[in-house]
Amino acid sequence: MFPGMTGRILAAALLWLAAFVSTANAQTITNRAQAVVELYTSQGCTQCPRANRLVGTFAGEDGVLALTMPVAIWDYLGWHDTFAQPEFTLRHRAYSRALRVRGRQTPWLVFNGASQLSASDWDEARAMLDQTRTTPLANGPDVRLTRPRSSRVRVTIGSGTPRAAADVWMLAYDPGPITVFVTDGANRTRRIEHYNLVRWIENVGSWNGGAVYFEASRCSPECAVIVQEPNGGRIITAAYTAPR
Repeated sequence: MFPGMTGRILAAALLWLAAFVSTANAQTITNRAQAVVELYTSQGCTQCPRANRLVGTFAGEDGVLALTMPVAIWDYLGWHDTFAQPEFTLRHRAYSRALRVRGRQTPWLVFNGASQLSASDWDEARAMLDQTRTTPLANGPDVRLTRPRSSRVRVTIGSGTPRAAADVWMLAYDPGPITVFVTDGANRTRRIEHYNLVRWIENVGSWNGGAVYFEASRCSPECAVIVQEPNGGRIITAAYTAPR
C-alpha cells in the first residue's frame, strides 16, 4: 500500500471517528430508506388531490421516504399553488430530462430517482413501489442524522465506492396533513390535503466516496438526506426522521 493512499484512508477514518465522538451524546434519529418516492403535484391539477392522499398512505409504511413537492405548472389556470418553489421545479425538470419523459406532468411519481409513473392510478403506483422495494437502497454508504444541538441537524455519510461524485441533498418536510382551501382554478371550492410536504431542499455538498458530514441549522419539523447521482440521477442512499 502506498503512503499517499494510507494517509487518505487514515484521514477518512479519523473524520468518521470525530463525527461520531462529537455526537456520542446526541440523539440518533435515523430511519434508513428502502425507497424514496417523490410526488410532483399542484393545487391546480384535478387529479392531484387524490395523488396527495396516496403519498399519505405511502408515508406511513416502514422504510418509505415519501415526499410531496408542489410545482407551479398549472398556475396559469387561475390559482397559484401556495407551496410551489423554484427548487421543486428544477428537480421536476431534471427528472423529466433524465428519465426521458416528454414535457412535465402532474401528478407524477419518481421512485429512487430511477423510474417514474403517473400517480393517477393507485394500483399501478402500488405495484411500482412494491417492485422498487425488492431492490432497496442497501448498497450505498451508511448515512445518519443526529441532533448534536437542539437547533441543528448533522448528516454523517460513511465511505464507499460511488460510480461518480454524488450530490448530497438535505430537506425539511412537514408530515401534515396540511389542508388548503382552493378558491379558483380547476380545483375551485376543494380542500386539498398535503402529506410529507417538503418545506425546503438544498444541495449541501458532494460525496466522493470518503466519509463526510454536513450540518444544517433549519431542518424541522422533520429532516431527510438524499445522496444522489447528479442531474436527476439514481438515488444511492437516503435517511430520514419521522414523527414518534
